[in-house]
Amino acid sequence: MKGKGLTALAMAIMLGVSAVQPAWAADWQKGNTLIAHAFGEVNNKIETNSKEAFINAWENGFRVVEGDFTYTSDGVLVLRHDFEKDGSYARLDIPTTGDVVMDSQTFMNSPIIFEQTPLRAVDLMYLMADYPDMYLVTDTKDTDKATVQRQFRDLVGIAKNIGHPEVLDRIIPQLYNKEMIKWIREIHNFDSWIFTLYLYNNPYYDDIASYCVKNGIDTVTLHVDRAKKENVSKLKAKGLKVYAHTTNRYLTMKNLMNAGVDGIYTDRIKPYELHWIGLENGRKTTEQNFVVENKEITLTTLDIFGKAYAPLRQMAKVGKGFSATFNREANTLNLQKGRAFTSLGNEMLMDDSGRLITKKVDFKLLVNGKESNIQCYYVDGEVYAPVEEILLLVQK
Repeated sequence: MKGKGLTALAMAIMLGVSAVQPAWAADWQKGNTLIAHAFGEVNNKIETNSKEAFINAWENGFRVVEGDFTYTSDGVLVLRHDFEKDGSYARLDIPTTGDVVMDSQTFMNSPIIFEQTPLRAVDLMYLMADYPDMYLVTDTKDTDKATVQRQFRDLVGIAKNIGHPEVLDRIIPQLYNKEMIKWIREIHNFDSWIFTLYLYNNPYYDDIASYCVKNGIDTVTLHVDRAKKENVSKLKAKGLKVYAHTTNRYLTMKNLMNAGVDGIYTDRIKPYELHWIGLENGRKTTEQNFVVENKEITLTTLDIFGKAYAPLRQMAKVGKGFSATFNREANTLNLQKGRAFTSLGNEMLMDDSGRLITKKVDFKLLVNGKESNIQCYYVDGEVYAPVEEILLLVQK
């Protein structure tokens, strides 16, 4: 490619990535063998539905989480399994003298297992806006029309009121009976649906499969004890995806996959552990070639929110290059163009596990001493930055 500079569009075309924020496809199952049950494990704790669990799930590579919903005594929709003494109160180490439905203020002021942050539905919608590749499977539990419609009217209203209606494209309602989809569609026609069978004592799989196909439902979830090959095959024969809930055992998951299921709900199994049972992590780095100032460059890239990110140290030697200086007191990393790169100072934190554990950096990125709006990430301890934005900067 001739000329010194590359436009953002040209760079994006060469890298094979979108120059604009992508609209996430409804094919949420692709690459997502695991669904994080109740947002998954964090600090060895499960079933928390907490902010920390949601973020930890994303950092560990989950792109689908399942969340439990219920109402506080003052009518606020929150993330919690229940308000029963021997239920969530006991599991979450929150003291109570009985089955007491909290009001929303008490709920938000009651840390989960002493340190984790409770979430209202509005807080979750903001999180989903901040993590725009995360899908949510709802577990709303109630089966009467009035409550079902209230729950989804609230979810839809919250997403619109906070200015992020696009979040609704990544919400997957879990249906408990055949009437529920019609009730929800009166509120909003979601892109994807899951029909779950845990309230059916003796499900007729052929009938359920036909019902799902007729009503545009793409996925069926059943208990691990029911995920037998003969049952799964009846559902898959109609083109349905099948997920099983809930297991934290690797051998059980392997047997389920051999029976034909497409994925599982889990508290503890991580995407980077899938190779233990012969499966692939849906997230992976890619070696990509592109041209800068008539030179072909190869970078190790990772897709983050639809953009190609690469190690900052790899890009430091492209074009005129840059140095990187970390100021611990100011918590800034300054890129100085035209200078030799030496070290980021984070080498001791890096690992070669290949787990691709991804965390937002907490420092501000400066370019020639001026603050930028570029968001970087640690990937297994290595600083990754958006390729398009960094390479355009070093060529100016």
